[in-house]
Amino acid sequence: MEEPTLKLDNEGIPILEHPVDLNALADPTATPGPDLTNQEIVEGLLDKEQVRERINDLTDDLQKLVSWKIEAVLKEELAKLVHAATEESSAKLSEDIRTQLQLALPALVAKLAQEEADTQV
Repeated sequence: MEEPTLKLDNEGIPILEHPVDLNALADPTATPGPDLTNQEIVEGLLDKEQVRERINDLTDDLQKLVSWKIEAVLKEELAKLVHAATEESSAKLSEDIRTQLQLALPALVAKLAQEEADTQV
């Protein structure tokens, strides 16, 4: 059996031929749900195993999300602090390196010269 083909408009969008009346969807025989304004009924519904499992799942998900967010914020703040500390100490660090090189350079040059002289003998 062939399926009926859809009628399309000029832009290729299907044309609705048999719209559904929203009033026809309303079921007058539907029974009303529980009275959620009654605290005892709500507590009874929340005490069901499926609801407890969902609450546990939500709790786990929210805990992981909060932990992830705290970790992300701490990483960002620590990166800012490390960057600021590095920037503040870079001038002093450069000065200390320069001083150490100036102190060590004469001994290094003398040692290299001695090694060069020893290899020529």
